[in-house]
Amino acid sequence: MLFHRPRNHLALGALALAWSPAARAQEAPASPSPQTVEIQGQRVRNAAGKQTLTREELSRIPGSSGDPMKALMALPGLTTTDDGSAAPAVRGARPEDNAYYVDFLPVGYLFHIGGFASTFNPELIRRFDLASAAWSPEYGDVVGAVFDISMRNPRSDRIGGKLDFSLLGAGVLVEGPINDRLSFFVAGRRSWFDLLARKAEDKEEGVTYTMPVFHDTQGRLLWTLNPDHRLRLDLSTAGDRIAFTAGPDAKAAQREPVLVGSSSSRQAYGNLALSWEGDFGRRASHQLAVGQMHTHDFARIGSAGFFDATVTTNYVREQLRLDWSREHATTLGGSINSRLVELDLDFQDPRCTEFDPNCDYTSAGRVRSLQKVRQDQTDAYANHRWRLAPTWTATGGLRLGRDHYLRQDFAEPRLGLEWQLSPRTMASLGWGRHNQPPAIEQGLRDIGNPALQHLRSTQRVLGLTQTLDDGWSWRAEIYAKSFEGYAVSDPLLNYRTGGSGSSTGFELLVKKEATRTLSGFLSLSMARARRRNDITGESFRFGYEQPVIASLVGQYKPSDTWVWGAKWSYHTGSPYTPVVDTGFYPDGRVKPIYGAINSQRVPAYHRLDLRLDRKVTPHFTQYFELINAYARKNVSGYSYSPDYKSRDEVYQMPVLLSVGLQYSF
Repeated sequence: MLFHRPRNHLALGALALAWSPAARAQEAPASPSPQTVEIQGQRVRNAAGKQTLTREELSRIPGSSGDPMKALMALPGLTTTDDGSAAPAVRGARPEDNAYYVDFLPVGYLFHIGGFASTFNPELIRRFDLASAAWSPEYGDVVGAVFDISMRNPRSDRIGGKLDFSLLGAGVLVEGPINDRLSFFVAGRRSWFDLLARKAEDKEEGVTYTMPVFHDTQGRLLWTLNPDHRLRLDLSTAGDRIAFTAGPDAKAAQREPVLVGSSSSRQAYGNLALSWEGDFGRRASHQLAVGQMHTHDFARIGSAGFFDATVTTNYVREQLRLDWSREHATTLGGSINSRLVELDLDFQDPRCTEFDPNCDYTSAGRVRSLQKVRQDQTDAYANHRWRLAPTWTATGGLRLGRDHYLRQDFAEPRLGLEWQLSPRTMASLGWGRHNQPPAIEQGLRDIGNPALQHLRSTQRVLGLTQTLDDGWSWRAEIYAKSFEGYAVSDPLLNYRTGGSGSSTGFELLVKKEATRTLSGFLSLSMARARRRNDITGESFRFGYEQPVIASLVGQYKPSDTWVWGAKWSYHTGSPYTPVVDTGFYPDGRVKPIYGAINSQRVPAYHRLDLRLDRKVTPHFTQYFELINAYARKNVSGYSYSPDYKSRDEVYQMPVLLSVGLQYSF
């Protein structure tokens, strides 16, 4: 349970379901809860299922506003159901099934509300690795994917920095040396749109809302003790808030009267940690981190009630790397995580899951809970890399874990095999077993079930990679994942273990490195993902299943001053559950009768984004982006009338011009 679900997805998911017409129409599951830890220098090891990109490759992808984390959506296998989604679903797993690692330290969440910006300054990101199946045992406690992010260290030559301003927000970065051994960076950003317009009104829906507000900070103090040993003090924080007000005539309030009044959501986290990185000769190195992360989530939904959760996590992590010879290398590690959950809840909880499309707050039972719960986790792992022959390399490892709160133990093997068919061609194979704890609220007394089992997954992946002339390369992979142990709602137990799933697919990535003036890549994914309610026997499409996903990214650099870019993206329409009839709730409201879960799809999605970067002076740059250049009306879902006799399409991102300015000093 690395820092699993420090955010509570009941609170944010409830707010999203209450106010988002598209989300309510599709009855999507609660919103994701990212988590994380990273091991700098010890990257995701198994070649199968791994993709690597640098900040330079990601930062100028059109439509990302210069944020390399948003640009990740162009990679194969990643998908969302809406332009405003805060995190991707990967290879048949939910967004909350991912882990996010940033330099060995936990991150409360990686994307701000709405998903339009990540919580880290783009200038600090150095490299990005994605492991989407059968990853090494260094990484545990999730079944979706591992996002492994590495930040750069502060500059040591002089004091400098950067100012940036864009449509999303404004930021500042200052860095440099303090003396010969000490250096630092401090970065901060804040949204500014709320300073111009405090409130806006959606007259069609009858809702008044405040502009979303976000902020984030990062700080690092790096002390080089000697050439082989370094101490690092890291600080990261982020915060978001948004609010809505609805009168009795609002569409959503007519469907659910408890939504009348004010609704709001606030989330924040802060993390402070001390890390020691050491090299013991050429054959041994290690990392040790000690820190504390504090997260806070609050949501209020009309008269349905409120949810207030604070999670404090104290952690110790150690990893030792031993390079015995050119043929053998071993990684050993472990962690101790102690998490205190403080919950104050007074809420009408419908216990929404992806296995039940009906999610009505007004008729849900009210739950009152005030509790403090200690949730501890210990893990240990070992991984060995063995060069069997000049063209064959095998990796094998084992991860052992103990969930002290749920009283469950896990022993998970991970295997990998690489075959260098030629100097430019490599085949890779990966297999692994993985587990993931249930969401925080699903495992608590009063609102959940402390007897829930962990979600478990078996994953297989086979890949082929080839490097060509003039900077060209391609990579193809096929994968298969199985899942068991999803939580489903239960009238007596709140939740019980009773869901399973599977996903299979093919992915292709063709890249052109920036050797001259042209660069870019083509990504293609073809996939099938299913869910099954093992109690009722009902089988249906996974809510994020999109059988075809394609992205084409191109950049043209005619000179050192100008860079032109374009990105075209396409995916099959997202599944949704249709309303096929109506009935009545006991209070007289019209009740929707749903058809088969996720049995229909919205129209196919496609969008063109254009970007122009201009280097005005060595210190001043600017960019212009035209998002959704040909004004495609992409449908994210449907907003129903109070009697469910008619519905309107809910559209995603309109045509939008984004401008960014950056000044370095």
